[in-house]
Amino acid sequence: MDLEFAGKVVALTGASRGVGRAIAERLAAEGAAVAIAARSAQELAEAHAVIEGHGGRCLAYACDLSVPGEAAAFIAAVIEIFGRLDGLVCNATMAAGQEREGQEREAWQAGLALNLGHAVEALQAALPVLAAPGSIVLVAPKSGDDWPGAACRGGLEAVIGHFASKAAGRINLIGKDGEALADSVAFLLSARAVAINGAMLGA
Repeated sequence: MDLEFAGKVVALTGASRGVGRAIAERLAAEGAAVAIAARSAQELAEAHAVIEGHGGRCLAYACDLSVPGEAAAFIAAVIEIFGRLDGLVCNATMAAGQEREGQEREAWQAGLALNLGHAVEALQAALPVLAAPGSIVLVAPKSGDDWPGAACRGGLEAVIGHFASKAAGRINLIGKDGEALADSVAFLLSARAVAINGAMLGA
């Protein structure tokens, strides 16, 4: 199925490896130019080499998305390099207590800053420059029983509810669990999913 991404530009956070990289590679294979952001410059370089090695166009942008201002700076860089933005995928997430055992308060604050904070900042930066009919997909943190993770997912649901009726582009939320997530996100970003807006799919 041709998802009509030729000539389109999609920015993705948390896209140097795993699910995010799979989504970026899927979009590049469909003809989109992709901009990928993450902390690891080495992993970004590897993803960049693979995407461009298969004939795609890719911007690799190393940054810490939990730091205020970095997500907005990434979107600005995408516009500067490519001159347009047609889609955004916010996939940068972390488990609430990841690598922070014994520091519970710091752990959930870090989780909120990355999982929720960067998504809101990236979305706010992207909406004014998003080409019509653009689309944004927020990827919820992996499901679990911890309340900070639930708080992040709840916050993302609130973001969807607030912006879906106000933004010119479509905004949807999808859960990180599940098979063929890259294909699902690619479809949600495409014009073929024009009827899907404000949905929370598997989140």
